[in-house]
Amino acid sequence: MDTARATLGAALGLTAASAVVPGSGHLALRRRRTGGLILGTVLAVVVSLALLVLLARRSTLLQNLLSTTTLTVIAGLLVLGGIGWIAQVARTYALARPRGMPLGQKVLGTATAALMCLTVAVPFGYGVELLNSQRGLLNSLFQGGGTSAAEALGKPRLNVLLLGSDAGDDRAGTRTDTMMLASIDTRSGRTTLFSLPRNIQRAEFPPGTPAAEEFPNGFNDPSGSAGDYLLNGVYAYGEQNPQIAPPGPTRFPGINLLQSTISYMTGLPIDYYLEVNMAGFSAMIDAVGGVTVNVGPDPVPVGGVTAFGRYTTPDRYIQPGVQTLNGEDALWFARSRRDGTDYQRMGRQRCLIQAVITETSATELIGRFQSIAAVTRDNVATDMPQQVLPALAVLADEGFRLESVAFDPSLPDPNSSTGFFVTADPDIEYMREVVRDAIADPPPAPDPALAAPTTEPGPTTEAPATSSTQTAGPDEEEEPASAAPQSVEDACAAVGAADVPAGEEEEIPG
Repeated sequence: MDTARATLGAALGLTAASAVVPGSGHLALRRRRTGGLILGTVLAVVVSLALLVLLARRSTLLQNLLSTTTLTVIAGLLVLGGIGWIAQVARTYALARPRGMPLGQKVLGTATAALMCLTVAVPFGYGVELLNSQRGLLNSLFQGGGTSAAEALGKPRLNVLLLGSDAGDDRAGTRTDTMMLASIDTRSGRTTLFSLPRNIQRAEFPPGTPAAEEFPNGFNDPSGSAGDYLLNGVYAYGEQNPQIAPPGPTRFPGINLLQSTISYMTGLPIDYYLEVNMAGFSAMIDAVGGVTVNVGPDPVPVGGVTAFGRYTTPDRYIQPGVQTLNGEDALWFARSRRDGTDYQRMGRQRCLIQAVITETSATELIGRFQSIAAVTRDNVATDMPQQVLPALAVLADEGFRLESVAFDPSLPDPNSSTGFFVTADPDIEYMREVVRDAIADPPPAPDPALAAPTTEPGPTTEAPATSSTQTAGPDEEEEPASAAPQSVEDACAAVGAADVPAGEEEEIPG
């Protein structure tokens, strides 16, 4: 009996060895040809994968992981590899098990070998499931409809409209309270975010369109009330009045109408839109493990404002300073309108985007992909085709350099009587000028040799100050700060929300 048990133990030991190192059990059983073939194949695959990871460009790997065809092939290879691995484990046990064992030992041995096979199958099954989830996400979310991939990949810039929609039981219709137009340089990855306040009034539409004929003086209520006639109400108005919306590029009249006015006011053709349902935004942040941001010097209220703008007691506060926020707190950090302005909220939203981009590593995305994919399917909509993703992945891997311009009352506007941009009466021509200047190629860095001070002797005079912080003289009118784009990273590090000039209009509830 003891001899039989020892023999069974040896058989299970060889089976376990073959589960860890395929072919080792066959070699121990002196089946050198079969064992050598199995082990050699596994080593060849491991070496090939190692060389691929070490020598291939990371951008190439990313491009392949965003190809549904490649994902299907890899999933098929994993299935075949898993079946082969399990088969050689089972075969090792079949060859090594002693003959004439009692029934109890037969059951024990077979169950243990089956458990080893199951252990081998788990990582292969997980890999296949992960690949299928990625493929399913690509197929369900990136169905296209906007600019064709062939045209987009040949453009120097891609313009993507980022929308945060806000629907709820206490709100009439869907409003896009977050609107940013991301203009991406396809050569360098330099990306400028143009933030558009939700309370821009009299948004204009392209001349000759049904919307322009309906609103010749801009999007406004003929009775004179702002109400739902702010920029964040264009989406809902288009859904309710599809006859005035353009027929494309999407099947959603509200998206088409909103794209048409933002494109007209900024002068940028919009290639794609990406809409995130803010009701599911918190789940997306939880799916990536939270996000760390600098809340700023003051606490941010959670709640405290009704849908109609009436102030109530906040439920609680997000504490100031650097905080790691869960999904719910991140949502309120982006949405809170109590004790602040729309423009401060816009700044927090840009900082949140910066934090998500910089903090979320590829390893974390892979580890949490299943939960991320499940949430994304239900809360994100876009008309971007799959074929564009690899090119964007290459730019993201090289590093997006985020800059921002906010069309809020802190933006200098020399054409305005206040010297700053007025959201109640937007200067469309100036908006386009700001956009053109912001996306223009930056000037080359000065040559250090030309900037070196002269060493020739002689009298010297102090050069006039040229700093942007120079104080205006008594007879000079101090000019507003520059309208040039600001690095989002620097702005968030400073944690300084721009002050709204005195006399600017109050925030309009909605």
